[in-house]
Amino acid sequence: MEKQVYLFVCDNLADWEPALANAMISDRYNMIPRKHAYHVATFGLSKETVTTFGGLTVLPDTTVDAIDPDTVAMVILPGSSIYEENELTQLVPFIRTCIERKIPVAAICGATIFLARHGFLDTVRHTSAGLKELMKNAPAYRGKHLFVKEPSVIDGNIITSNPCGFIEFAYNIINTLDVYEPAFLEFWLSSMKRGYLDTDAM
Repeated sequence: MEKQVYLFVCDNLADWEPALANAMISDRYNMIPRKHAYHVATFGLSKETVTTFGGLTVLPDTTVDAIDPDTVAMVILPGSSIYEENELTQLVPFIRTCIERKIPVAAICGATIFLARHGFLDTVRHTSAGLKELMKNAPAYRGKHLFVKEPSVIDGNIITSNPCGFIEFAYNIINTLDVYEPAFLEFWLSSMKRGYLDTDAM
């Protein structure tokens, strides 16, 4: 069974946070030779259209309750204000199953609050928008001693990122999914950080 990457979509989704990763892993993008590519499917709590932070409307491909874990290569949880306003308990069993099966879960910005709130960051190194922010929004959080001030952190099968670490977030996702040869991936990261792509050097 072919595995897919599942991108969670919800109201006030931070459009830009998963954009780089999505473009670079997608099987729709074939300008650069790759080792692997993935269909990226969107999923929501329901199949109702959501509106992103930037005002885009997205119709989820499926719902969290309909996903077969055997089809999941990775789950990406972008940031949104919804995590501060909602416990998202409907999402918990799916994410727990993924983590127990060692399926990578990547969370950035507010999505790290969701992971902290439900105990998923208590035993792995991680980052977020700030330690005090995590503690305020996730009273049951017990991972304070494992918090690090980095753009993006990967520990085991959990990727977490600061809201400004979306380039490093993409890098960790791409690397985990083994999409490109290591030399190209390092070239890509360097180009993104410098803000200049030298196609002659590719």
